[in-house]
Amino acid sequence: MRLTTLILIVLSVTIYSCSETIDNTGTCSDGVMNQGEQGVDCGGPCSGACANCADGLMNQGETAVDCGGPCDPCYPSLTARINNQPWISNSRSAQQTASGIRIFGTGQLQNFTLWYSGPMVTGTAMSGNGFTGEFRDESGNLYSSTASGSITFTTLDTINRKVAGTFSFIGRDTVNSQSLLITSGVFTELSY
Repeated sequence: MRLTTLILIVLSVTIYSCSETIDNTGTCSDGVMNQGEQGVDCGGPCSGACANCADGLMNQGETAVDCGGPCDPCYPSLTARINNQPWISNSRSAQQTASGIRIFGTGQLQNFTLWYSGPMVTGTAMSGNGFTGEFRDESGNLYSSTASGSITFTTLDTINRKVAGTFSFIGRDTVNSQSLLITSGVFTELSY
């Protein structure tokens, strides 16, 4: 009888202590990482994705898109998606021109040129209104931005002469009547 009572007491304490450590009573706006969330109030059962260093956004204290702050340091880069295929530059540069900034990136046999003419401040310029994007493919075909497109400077530092930002546009080759969709363009830490 004593052994049975002892076993029942041990089981009761074990069950009670386990039930005390499980907390499924959170919400997606309680400011606490609980209920299987991947971050505080995001991911898991919550509808919002958690900010991260690969989400294509300048958030969570980053100094440029997906770098700096809590992410890896920012290094000079120029990347984009061409018809949803990733493109990464092997070399990249920026130059100040008489009317603004020219950003250039070269891949294997392709290159981007981004022309900006406007005030040297952060912000967005649209195609045909201060921004022109160009992409040259491996065959030498030139795709120029149409009325659809933009460049956004998240950094335009005239003292340290550095630029960072994003771009996108629809490039049209008027000779062959073909188009390319340029999305998710990002340039970081380019000196000019």
